[in-house]
Amino acid sequence: MSEHNPHQGHEQAHNNHEQHKHDSEKLDELIQERARDAKHEHAEALDDIRAEAHRKAEKSEDLISQHIEKDEPAAAPGLINKDLKALKYKRTLQSVQKDLSKSERVLSKVMHNPGVDAVSQAAEKTVARPSGLLFGGIFAFVGSSIFLWISKHYGYEYNFLLFVLFFLGGFGLGLVLELAMRTLRNKSS
Repeated sequence: MSEHNPHQGHEQAHNNHEQHKHDSEKLDELIQERARDAKHEHAEALDDIRAEAHRKAEKSEDLISQHIEKDEPAAAPGLINKDLKALKYKRTLQSVQKDLSKSERVLSKVMHNPGVDAVSQAAEKTVARPSGLLFGGIFAFVGSSIFLWISKHYGYEYNFLLFVLFFLGGFGLGLVLELAMRTLRNKSS
């Protein structure tokens, strides 16, 4: 039989405690060392990113200076002038037209022709007034409906020209009402 020595158990526990303490210190040192390495790696990666951004900025400055040297309009930084808007419109139109089919591209070029565009913009401001179209549509519907009822009820022949006349009358009334509303708003301002 072996004898159990109480001092030996206490001494072994003390050794185990010292071993754990030593392992814990080594582990702390390892963690601190890895943290320093990671910090340096992140700093190096950040420096690489900054250098790449600087290279790209220089490259874009070169591209801008090349465009300015060409016949493209120059603008002060932060200002958008008429020439720059026209150039952007032209480029956007060309970019979109590249993706269209041949028939759609031809139609787009006809529609965006400066002459057709000018006529469209003039008509937009004069002929195609929303108030005129609204009142014209309402008058044409109501007037035609009433005239159709009268012609059916009293045996008259329906005249299709009246639809156009009702529309034009309502369109004119809509324009007059819009003009009156604008005049009243301008006087009150």
